[in-house]
Amino acid sequence: MKMNKLLIVDDDAIMLEVLKGTLSKQYDIVTTTTSKGALGLFLSDPTLVVILDLNMPEKSGKEIMLEIFAAGYKPIVIILTGETDIKTVVELFKIGVHDYIVKPFNSLELTNRVDKAFEIAELRIINENIQKEREVRIEHQLNWNLFKENLIKKDIDKTDSGLMANINSSLIQGAGLGTLAPLVQLIQNSSKQEGNHYIVEKELMDMLFENTQFSNKLIFIIGDIDYVINNDLPKEAMTISQLYTLIESIVGNTSEYQQVRKNTIRLANNTFTGNTKKIKINEEYFKKAVEELLFNALKFSESESKIYILFEIAKDAFHISILNTPERDTKVQNGIPPEYQNIIFEPFFRISRLVYEKYPTLDFGLGLCYVEKIIRNHKGNIRTVNLKNSHENTGRVLIDFNIELPFNV
Repeated sequence: MKMNKLLIVDDDAIMLEVLKGTLSKQYDIVTTTTSKGALGLFLSDPTLVVILDLNMPEKSGKEIMLEIFAAGYKPIVIILTGETDIKTVVELFKIGVHDYIVKPFNSLELTNRVDKAFEIAELRIINENIQKEREVRIEHQLNWNLFKENLIKKDIDKTDSGLMANINSSLIQGAGLGTLAPLVQLIQNSSKQEGNHYIVEKELMDMLFENTQFSNKLIFIIGDIDYVINNDLPKEAMTISQLYTLIESIVGNTSEYQQVRKNTIRLANNTFTGNTKKIKINEEYFKKAVEELLFNALKFSESESKIYILFEIAKDAFHISILNTPERDTKVQNGIPPEYQNIIFEPFFRISRLVYEKYPTLDFGLGLCYVEKIIRNHKGNIRTVNLKNSHENTGRVLIDFNIELPFNV
């Protein structure tokens, strides 16, 4: 299935040419003027979005849509109509029409409506894949429990050795605490004393200042993690719609960083207006957690790929999924290995040794640890799983970081 393929059905050949001319620059257009051939054309190569003329001879656009649905497909359907009767429009929405466009139409409006339809179709496919992966996610949790049992049985020295290797890499590699002592020693050996002052080369002092900032940042992060662990953060009850608005503002704040490698963050629609369920949120720290996850997604995503944020209301909790396509030729190009899917939240654990200075993430293997502690403070959970990216047919995966926040009963 091509992601940008669009089927248009209209018995007016001139109208088809107008539609094709308006949309062909952006989409791969397939057209037919007969309602009889519309179903066969769709079934031979299904499309994510279908534009149907409502009033056609033989079969109406409504009947064609119902036949497509009956065959087991759920494309996003846009109806073209000259009908303005509100009862007809309401009936169309009730049976599954996503949108309708009244003839004559504005070309810009048509393009915007079709663009939005493709966005929704794409998000719908990913959301369906998330549902299919739930059983796999439960299986991963069971595997994690077995992994923990095996870990306890292993030689504790080997476990400590692995952790210490990560700490050594995080703190000593390149800059920070590990270089302060030899740097100070170098300054001491190369400086000259004149009276009550020392003369030191500017380059050495710049290095000292840079490493001091690095170390201060690390000390602050560790201290803030400790604060989150040992204190119940003050929280206010938010509706789901208010929480959505908060996340929307966080996404807006990342626009500069989306341009670094031409990534796009795509946020699912707010369908929660009127929902009265509430969640207790510390806005300051929750914002830090979501920002950290988004910056991580950006820095480990393939260039020009999309990052998705999806939402789901479960019985007792609200789920937020942040999904990204990992960069090729990296250790996580095929997803995060199951045995690492909980360990990545441990302090100083890093799958990648690379540091991406263009993104303001908390490095040293502490960023995801920080996120996990914040979510735990909200009485929630965060987990990760690999999701098959079936809508692109590339064999690639999406890495799904799923936040689960309990409702305030």
